[in-house]
Amino acid sequence: MNIRKVFLSCAVVCSALLTSSCTQEKENIKIGAVLPLSGTFAIYGQQALKGAQLAVEEINRSGGVLGRKLEIVVRDNETNPAKTVNYSRELIEQQGVFSLMGPVSSASRYAMAEIADELKTPMFYGIDYEGRHYSRYLVCYSTIPEHYIEPVVPYLINNVGNRFYIFGYDYIWPHRMSKRIIESVAQYNGTVTNTEFTGFNTSDYTPVLERLKQSGAQNLMLILPGADGFNFLTQMKQFDFGREIQVVAFAADETYINNVDREALEGVMTALHFFTSIDSPIAKSFIAQYQDFHGEEAQATYSSKAHYDLVYLLAHALSKAGEVDKEATIDALPGLELYKGDMEIRVREDHHLDLPMYLAQFQSGDLNVIQNLGNISPADQRLKHDEE
Repeated sequence: MNIRKVFLSCAVVCSALLTSSCTQEKENIKIGAVLPLSGTFAIYGQQALKGAQLAVEEINRSGGVLGRKLEIVVRDNETNPAKTVNYSRELIEQQGVFSLMGPVSSASRYAMAEIADELKTPMFYGIDYEGRHYSRYLVCYSTIPEHYIEPVVPYLINNVGNRFYIFGYDYIWPHRMSKRIIESVAQYNGTVTNTEFTGFNTSDYTPVLERLKQSGAQNLMLILPGADGFNFLTQMKQFDFGREIQVVAFAADETYINNVDREALEGVMTALHFFTSIDSPIAKSFIAQYQDFHGEEAQATYSSKAHYDLVYLLAHALSKAGEVDKEATIDALPGLELYKGDMEIRVREDHHLDLPMYLAQFQSGDLNVIQNLGNISPADQRLKHDEE
């Protein structure tokens, strides 16, 4: 065989391989978002997706992560734990997602976390919940009881009164929240007059409002987010109590302004880690970017902010790990920080976050911050409460 021809043949093959290697675009790093985009908790799922989409767009515009673009693969779980399981498994095993994001309800979160643990896949959760859920593969950017029950209960006792009524959905989060409220009220020598739970899609709250009236409670701790909460507040405004009752609506955000009559919202308080009325360059910059991407009328909320930040935390962890590896990325998460000053957030060893907290109130059609509660660092969430 002609040696010169062999060398020429090899050169052609090697050249083709090098060209293919240099020009072949690296696969996207996929994030599987399983969120309620319809149904009772749709406002939280829709906002979560919008926040994540903005972060992905910004990161990709800046060159991506480790030379690869991020991509969101979306599924609507309709707040159904069974659908959450099916979609989570499908996204990992068939779509090849690197991580999961979502869902909203606690039942769906536990369901997704089981799949994340089984398939050793990072899972990023960005909604408030009852606390004490730890897994190596779960990261919770969540307000938990220590973030807003502990500071808000003494505020109410000092400024409103010491008698409390608790009303919420009949599922995990409201039950656990109720327990923590009762403990906190007792700590400050207050009284919980009633604790009551309801199913989804209740149409008439008159019996509850009658019991609230008779209780003599000055504070209503309302754990009824979403469409049912809108309906409850509307009916409450039309009811004659013969006295003022201060409502603290957990997980109430700016979306309530467009879904509940202004008079029905007036005076309602809520505590979260982000409001659009925060007087901070960081908050103003996020809102401007959000509206530039989603439109001038787009309403940012704490859910959109949390999921926006979660995508950035994932990107930073990947960069810190230096490779697209799930275990290395999980190891890189603790200690990561975003922002500085009053709005700083930090991922802890227990995969929960130290968060800035604010108390806000609906006033004349706006949701205004009335008190900065400071950056709150809850106890280690690996230390579990007794199961109820």
